[in-house]
Amino acid sequence: MYLFPYIGLLLVCIYIGSLIYYILGNLIIIDGQKSHHLNSVSIIIAVKNGEKSLPNILSDLENQNYEGESEYIIVDDESTDNTSEIIRSYAKKNNKFIYASSKQGNQNLLFKKRALDAGIEKSKYEILIFTDVDCRLSNQWIDSMASCFNNEIDYVVGLSRVVKPLNIISRFQKIDLLMMMIAGRAGCNLRNPIASTGQNQAYKKYLYYQNNGFMKIKNSIQGDDSLFMHLCANKKAKIKFNSHPESFVESRIETNLPSFIKQRIRWAADAKVMWNYNKKIFLLFLSTFSTNLIVLLLPIIYLLIEIEFLKMIYILLIIKLIFEFIIYTIGSIKLKNKFNILDFIIWFLITPFYVVIVGIGSFFIKYIKWRGQSILR
Repeated sequence: MYLFPYIGLLLVCIYIGSLIYYILGNLIIIDGQKSHHLNSVSIIIAVKNGEKSLPNILSDLENQNYEGESEYIIVDDESTDNTSEIIRSYAKKNNKFIYASSKQGNQNLLFKKRALDAGIEKSKYEILIFTDVDCRLSNQWIDSMASCFNNEIDYVVGLSRVVKPLNIISRFQKIDLLMMMIAGRAGCNLRNPIASTGQNQAYKKYLYYQNNGFMKIKNSIQGDDSLFMHLCANKKAKIKFNSHPESFVESRIETNLPSFIKQRIRWAADAKVMWNYNKKIFLLFLSTFSTNLIVLLLPIIYLLIEIEFLKMIYILLIIKLIFEFIIYTIGSIKLKNKFNILDFIIWFLITPFYVVIVGIGSFFIKYIKWRGQSILR
């Protein structure tokens, strides 16, 4: 019983250490020189019932300013709406657009990973770039992502962001996503990558086959981004964060609380199995959950432990506030984000509840539906 407060204190200290790590990682100046070689690239997007947003992303691809060889492989993931017809109509007008079906993917894979496998198998170029149907792209996106690759870089982590939040949920989403991107940038800069996002990432095709595709992570609902990145990192792939604003993609804005929580629960479900891929990162995630849980339990803790011990926790939580604000400030500068103190305060106050709910919810992932399909684990 007396051991638990010290374990909790240790985890809070680990979390504070991770905040210092993020600060240092974002202060490092990384050579941002682009490759002058025009790499040939395959853009791969998996689409499940995306008829509403599909015309937007296809238009963004059509308007790309990239002089190198490129192809756009749009994979219909067994959609029941007009997704297939929209893709095929674009493919008829522009031979850069290629229709693919997830049915052509590895039958041992489920959901998005099968669709991506189909797209990768159909691709003809070595550099693969990925985004989601609900995202929006600048007309320099391909150029910025492709130019990061050379003999020294195998994997590029791109930034996803919310540009114009519509309500308190999307305002929270904006800061939360930004803070995750800032942490991801720090990890890449310090050569210990933390996470990637399927909304904006790229890697060399040889990595896919070197890791036997997605087979090692076939039981994870997501996995095609962060878990796959850690498989590549374990094989010494050289990973870079792309900090150029032209490479940033606009994420789908979440205005509905249940939808937002379900999305984050899916993300957290992969985080809880990180132990199998990177034990240090798993410990970081555990310390994040534990610290926020302690914040919520402080009234109970006050009644159970010594006052001096409690003072130590309060001091650490004040340090947490200060360091998270420093991270937000530095990250906003480095990633050209408009600084908003009110949004940060909203994020800071809601985060303990959000992290604990999402963390606990990840253990009930089999009851969550994705794109109308039940998730079995």
